[in-house]
Amino acid sequence: MGATLSADAAHRIAVGAETLALRLDKICSNALALAQFLAAHPGVQRVAYPGLTNHPQHARAARLFGGKFSMLIAVELIPSIDCLDFLNHLQVAILATHVGDTRTLALPAAHTIYHEMGPALRAKMGIIDGLIRLSVGIEDQADLLADFEQAFAACLHRK
Repeated sequence: MGATLSADAAHRIAVGAETLALRLDKICSNALALAQFLAAHPGVQRVAYPGLTNHPQHARAARLFGGKFSMLIAVELIPSIDCLDFLNHLQVAILATHVGDTRTLALPAAHTIYHEMGPALRAKMGIIDGLIRLSVGIEDQADLLADFEQAFAACLHRK
């Protein structure tokens, strides 16, 4: 009557469900720390993350999500930093297109998701070439922040 999971697949789903709350706590903690780091960094033009108090929907997100805001962060680099160069310097975060992994994933949004729209429509929508979508994972928080710091250092000191 339909697909049936193998015993191994069913076991993996059960184990994943049992640890979901732990992983979400770590992911949301890492995401908030990374968003705060990025928002204060001189290499960043703008950060969109509902956990930041300056986000227009922060109060609503706090009320609805109880302090676990999200794993997704949108970050706009300053124009003098090449987005692809920056991403190539990341060593902990992985360049990937999906979300919800246990690893931190980074995606150059204008060059992938919105590429087919063309530069004019992207500009009209406010999507700059330096826009990166991050799906934050469960890595050690200090390692994650250090990875972004070293990528900024590499890109900013070249200018």
